[in-house]
Amino acid sequence: MKRPIVVTGIGVLACNGLGRAAFWKALEFGVSGIRSLDRFDASEFPCRIAGQLWDFNPEDFMKKSDVRHWHRHVHQAVACSKLAVEDGELSKAKYDPERLAVAIGTSIGSPNEAYEAEQEAYESHGYRKVSKLASSAFSGHSATVHVSIDFGLRGPAITISSGCATGLDVLVWGVNQIRAGRADAAVVGATESPIFPMSFATACSLGILSKHNDAPEKAMRPFDRNRDGIVLSEGAVALILEPEERARARGAYIYGEVAGFGSASEGRNPLILDRQGAALARAVEGAIRDAGASPNEIDHIQSHGVSLEMYDHCEANAYKKAFGETVCRIPISAIKSMTGQAYSAGGLLGAAAALLALNKGIVPPTINLEDPDPACDLDFVPGRSRLNDIRTALVTAMSFGGTHGAAVLRRRN
Repeated sequence: MKRPIVVTGIGVLACNGLGRAAFWKALEFGVSGIRSLDRFDASEFPCRIAGQLWDFNPEDFMKKSDVRHWHRHVHQAVACSKLAVEDGELSKAKYDPERLAVAIGTSIGSPNEAYEAEQEAYESHGYRKVSKLASSAFSGHSATVHVSIDFGLRGPAITISSGCATGLDVLVWGVNQIRAGRADAAVVGATESPIFPMSFATACSLGILSKHNDAPEKAMRPFDRNRDGIVLSEGAVALILEPEERARARGAYIYGEVAGFGSASEGRNPLILDRQGAALARAVEGAIRDAGASPNEIDHIQSHGVSLEMYDHCEANAYKKAFGETVCRIPISAIKSMTGQAYSAGGLLGAAAALLALNKGIVPPTINLEDPDPACDLDFVPGRSRLNDIRTALVTAMSFGGTHGAAVLRRRN
């Protein structure tokens, strides 16, 4: 029997809700956080909407000097980690700081802030005017560094970057550190802030951004026949992981167990996915097997649901392969219909949603699913949330290049 590792704290920053409670309320009532963006002048782009963290003030979580020197993905990482640490009352656990692990993932970070300011300084005055902190600020690892410093975490530390699979990959790493005896507890998270011109330019070049500028909240339409692309969004999530026996001994609230993982790669093409979903199906089957479960024990799926036809078809076919005929009874949510595409943070947004669904007995809806794609003929919980007794949930994440991950979460109370 594997040592049960549980989640005792959740910190969320999403465009439709800052903090665990606000995030869940938005999901339950189908509230989108996508609006016309105001971070920069987007008039040249066909897409002018985004899922910004509209009311986020990093000075609520960091010293003003640190906010000035570091960049938005770092601000978000520190903020969601603080929310998770407070939610899990980790300071009361009295863990040895040298036995506390940390992993923060990011795939893009926020390079616009660094490059624009430092390149201007260099071009105007030469390298001597470039900030001594610039090289560190450019680094995706700066998020992990700051979370470690701000919370005094002195155990194993790592930064992971695996596209949209990043969030689930940091979860795997944290669980494995505890099970291997390298750490007693872990803070794991992911942060992304892709709202800057070059990020939009690259996505527009690929032709993957939605053009629903007149109705931003309707733009993300996973599994719908009339989808026209993704909406980029900011996001950050952190989770506190502990052995179940330690969590129960200190009276911590347990959101659920991280029971199993699976991953697989298509190994085919950097841009084109296998619409038949064979690799994602292997990841799902591996996660269920790793959890010591069977397919008919899965009560809910938090899908990748990214609102691109190729991905939606791949995902729907993968579930059919992994579950067979029983897939028709499983309610499947696509919360990106409300949160947008936050890249590396997406998997942990799904994990947070699944953990809260386990505890609330409510399946969040897939909004904007008004005319289902005939190839996606599964129960995607369109429009409104649904009461459902959930004991075991599956979370999936699909990354560019066909690298996919899945995790099984289980209720423990």
